[in-house]
Amino acid sequence: MDQAEILIIAVIYNTYPETLRYLESLKSAGADDLSLILADNSNMTKPAGFDEKIKDYPFLHYFATGKNLGYFGGAGMGLKFYLDQHQKYPAWILVTNVDIVFTPTFFTQLKSKINLDKLAVIAPAIISNKWNTDYNPKIIERYSRSRIQFYQFLYSSFLLHNLFLIAAYSKKWLSGKRNKKTIDGTTKNNVPSKIYGAHGSCLVFHRNYFLQGGNLDLPNFLFGEEIHVAEAARKSGLEVVYDPDLVIYDYEHASTGFFVTPRINRYYSESNNVIFQRYYT
Repeated sequence: MDQAEILIIAVIYNTYPETLRYLESLKSAGADDLSLILADNSNMTKPAGFDEKIKDYPFLHYFATGKNLGYFGGAGMGLKFYLDQHQKYPAWILVTNVDIVFTPTFFTQLKSKINLDKLAVIAPAIISNKWNTDYNPKIIERYSRSRIQFYQFLYSSFLLHNLFLIAAYSKKWLSGKRNKKTIDGTTKNNVPSKIYGAHGSCLVFHRNYFLQGGNLDLPNFLFGEEIHVAEAARKSGLEVVYDPDLVIYDYEHASTGFFVTPRINRYYSESNNVIFQRYYT
């Protein structure tokens, strides 16, 4: 795998059809001068022909993690593989799931970015296919201590958590989200802006993040990645920037589903407890 200006680490979890769609979007975006690592956390057998199909992408390295390491666990293994080969970070490191597709101009726009000295992460416009809204900016300002405590209460019961999700989905359906961005590209705010945290389905790291001490070492199995990244950037004096010029589409929850099971709710609770202990006490 040659050194590239852009490294993408995509994490798979039982999402093989979505992975092929993801790869097709990369091809359509002219992404032939990047490196792609697929980290496969799946616990199901790959469908027949999958290995043959991904051979069409010469910039790709695929590996199975052997067990489900979680989102950042799989991504971290992919990054370690890359650094073992190259010993230095590329300019851009994207960590994504495979529920997304890239627009044709995404990488051209990314390469044109300037004034990057203080940049840690770009939060692109992430357009939901279901709600036709932009998931970024995910967190505009740092959460208060009381809000984190509210989440501790919310995650104390998976039934309560699901009731909250029903209310949230109903609100989206009725009125859409703040900073709504539609499929035709219109938005209420089309100007890049500093924010606290980016949506985790596509995190566009500049190498500054890692060179200033940031990492993908999540202390819990799953969830809370956005806040850990935001806090690492904050500690280093770097910025997280929402940039609606960069657009992807999100086919949400292909790997986790809409509602939470007791097991998934436990991961949310564990993540929130770690966040509270680490950053709010």
